[in-house]
Amino acid sequence: MEIAEAWPAATVILLREVEGGFETFLMRRSKTMRFAPGMYVFPGGRVDDADFTGDELITGYINCAVREVLEETGVTLPNETGDLVLADHWVTPEFVPSRYSARFFLARMPEAQTATSLSTETDLVTWLSPAAALTESAAGRLPLLLPTLMVLQWLAEHDSGHDIFAAARNREIRPKLPRPSFAADGTEVWAIVDADTGEILLDNQPAPKLSELTGLHR
Repeated sequence: MEIAEAWPAATVILLREVEGGFETFLMRRSKTMRFAPGMYVFPGGRVDDADFTGDELITGYINCAVREVLEETGVTLPNETGDLVLADHWVTPEFVPSRYSARFFLARMPEAQTATSLSTETDLVTWLSPAAALTESAAGRLPLLLPTLMVLQWLAEHDSGHDIFAAARNREIRPKLPRPSFAADGTEVWAIVDADTGEILLDNQPAPKLSELTGLHR
């Protein structure tokens, strides 16, 4: 099997404080999209060459994150040191034709701005608490990619945006690559491996319910 190159990408976990906790912003990808149609994702996209304006690689990802959020939602994020915090890194499975190596950044929703959908790639947006998003997903009403699901699970472990930012700054970030295999009884299971080293980070995970290629049940 020829494995497609994973293109650099940036994703933004946009958070806003609400009474009793916080919510995050999700966008539903249009059914016409080739990758993950009909699935809910955080805003983001592929890094352009023009995004790399400094000597540090991470600067390109942050510039991409700010640009994509503006293009997709109309929200202007501040782009000073510490405004966006790297929280995770996911790489698309090796069998998928369109692959990305996506850094996930935390960002606070600026006051007096409204996030909406400005892109033809998405057709619906929503703000949900991580717990509510996970409940909707479990009920089959909020289709999620595996990285989005696991990021929401991590967010749900925290009580406030402040706690999440603090946790992200102390978190070891490794490139997580979902990889399918089969158990002895023929059951499909997945491992999360380090994309650089191949080290298994999580083993014997249940297979995702939805296909990244079609957005339909596998």
